[in-house]
Amino acid sequence: NLWNFLFFTGYLKKKGERFDGETVYLELAIPNTEVKLIYRNTIMDWFQERIKKTDFSALYQAVLGKNAVIMEKELSGNLMETISFYDYKEDYYHGFLGGLLKMMDGYIIKSNRESGLGRSDLLLLSAPYEGKAIIIEIKIADTYAELGAKAKEALTQIEDRQYDAELKLEGYHTFILYGIAFYKKLCRVAVKE
Repeated sequence: NLWNFLFFTGYLKKKGERFDGETVYLELAIPNTEVKLIYRNTIMDWFQERIKKTDFSALYQAVLGKNAVIMEKELSGNLMETISFYDYKEDYYHGFLGGLLKMMDGYIIKSNRESGLGRSDLLLLSAPYEGKAIIIEIKIADTYAELGAKAKEALTQIEDRQYDAELKLEGYHTFILYGIAFYKKLCRVAVKE
C-alpha cells in the first residue's frame, strides 16, 4: 500500500514494467532531486523513528543467549510486519537483519567482510578486548520444509570457509555462529558456539 501511495502521488515514477502471467511488475524510481531530498529528510527519518520506538530487547537477548527459538519468533514477527511478497531475495533479508541488529548496544555490525576463505554475511563484534564475535550466514529456502536444512547449510558454510580466521588474529576468542534460513515471512535459526 505504501508503494502504491507513493507512486500515485508522484513520489515515485514508472521506469519500466514487465508481465509475469497476469501479474504486472513495475520498476520505480525517485522522480527528481527535490523528491529525493524529501525521501532522505522525511521518509527515512520516519522509518528510523519507528525502528527506535520498537523494542528489540527480546531479539538481542536471544542472539547473545543463543536462543534460536526466540530468535525465530522475533524475526518472523518482524517479517510479518515489514516484508512484501515480492521481496523474497537474500539481499532483502540481509538488509532487514542488519537493520534490526545495528542498534544492539556494545556491538558494531559489519556486512560482507572478507575473512578466511570467503565473506560472511553479517558480523556482530564487541570491542576486541572483550573478544566476542557473532557470525551470521543467511540462506533462502525454496520451501517451508527446506528451512532446517538451509539453516544447517549456512552454519556449515561458516565453519568450512573459516569466517572466524581473521577475527582470531584481531583478538576475538568467543564465537557464536548462526545459520539463518528464510522462507517468505518465516525463518529457521541454527546456532553453534
